[in-house]
Order: sequence, then structure tokens, then C-alpha cells
Amino acid sequence: MQFPSLTYKRHNAPSFGVAIPYLHDHTVAARFLEAVQANPDDAWAFVSKICAQSLDLEALRDMLGVDFSYTEVLTAAYVGEPKNCMTRSVYVENPKHGIRQLLHLRMVKEPDQYGVWKIFCVE
Repeated sequence: MQFPSLTYKRHNAPSFGVAIPYLHDHTVAARFLEAVQANPDDAWAFVSKICAQSLDLEALRDMLGVDFSYTEVLTAAYVGEPKNCMTRSVYVENPKHGIRQLLHLRMVKEPDQYGVWKIFCVE
């Protein structure tokens, strides 16, 4: 799986740098769904290591099918949600399977080398 990368340079140094993969919080939901569609094993990079023991990515892929399309709808901070949590809502459509639904991807702030937000629940 390919992640976007940032290159850091020293001030007044020749152009060399180290590429560090990093996901912005707006792209986590989209990249997660793309990874589930391509290979559920790669999608575990987007899942919280602490909170998501019961998340079944194979079942999610089977339910969505291979040819689904998605549109990110909104970012929501629900009442009662802690500061370190966020919800991304994504409209998913697969005409072959007759699927048209709104998925809520619940995320927790769990920084690592790939980004700050990790998914712990799909509703």
C-alpha cells in the first residue's frame, strides 16, 4: 500500500531528505475503504491496535463487494464524544449488490508512523 509522504530537509542543506509516510485526518476514511477493497490485510494499518478487537475486515469487504464507490459526506463531532474521538461519515454505493448506505467510521486519536487517527468501529 502506498502512503503519501512528506520530505523533511535541514535549513540551508542540499536537497536530501527522508520520506516519512503520513496520513492527514481527512484521508484516513477514504484510504481505509480503499485498503479494505484491495486487500483487507493492508487495512489493518488504519485500525486501532487498542480499541478494535472485534472488527472483521473480511466481513466488511464481503458486505460492500469489490466494485463499490464512496463519497465522504461529513465530519461529525457527536455530543458526548470525547476530545480524542472523531466520526467520519461515508456514503457507500454498490449498484451490483443493491447497496446504498451511510457508514460511520469512528476514529480515535492513536498516533503512529502512518498518522494520528485510527478506526475502531464501523457502523
